[in-house]
Amino acid sequence: MAKVHTLVVGRLETNCYILRSDSTALIIDPGDEPERILRFLDDIAVKPSKIIATHTHFDHVLGVNAIRAGLNIPFLIHRDDLPMLESMQSRVREFMGFSVPPPPKVDQFLADGESITIGQDRVTVIHTPGHSPGSISLAGRDYVLTGDALFNQSIGRTDLPGGDLDTLVRSITHRLFSLDDDTIVYPGHGPETSIGDEKLANPFVGQVSKRIPEPTSTSLIGKSSLKKV
Repeated sequence: MAKVHTLVVGRLETNCYILRSDSTALIIDPGDEPERILRFLDDIAVKPSKIIATHTHFDHVLGVNAIRAGLNIPFLIHRDDLPMLESMQSRVREFMGFSVPPPPKVDQFLADGESITIGQDRVTVIHTPGHSPGSISLAGRDYVLTGDALFNQSIGRTDLPGGDLDTLVRSITHRLFSLDDDTIVYPGHGPETSIGDEKLANPFVGQVSKRIPEPTSTSLIGKSSLKKV
């Protein structure tokens, strides 16, 4: 069974995940502090095969270039987030007021429903747009990495270019909420939660919300929010 390691990195405290199975791993959302991430990989003695960004906001990709150079492995995103990645520097200057290095080049694109093998395990790509056009979640046997789509008691902000609240709500209620209730949610920021807890108590999309979710569709494996990231 895959093991999820969490490193909180960068000025926006992004959760970088090392998804490990046997002696290999996936690196998810290396948003900063690449030297620390590489040291951790050495400490747990794994050889990662891919770097994946759940979306291409700067705080999820700033560590990609250094890690790719050190490990010689590909960087993957959903194609719909490529324009946002390519305009990363200008967007950060405009909305955050500081400068960041040039964005990493993409080696491969991921598609909705694609299966990624990691050791003896695999994860499935779920396209969950709304926070950004190409946002994805990665679902395993009893867990899902949701990027900035779904948080513990919150959802991703939708007031930046490419964001859309109705699209994000559909992604959560139609795609993520079709997973089993006991599925552990590993979000892009903040503590973990579960699908069942968010169905019940998330103030934006849960049963306590004034917004009534439409019925969920069949699972593949079956204006802003509180979380300002």
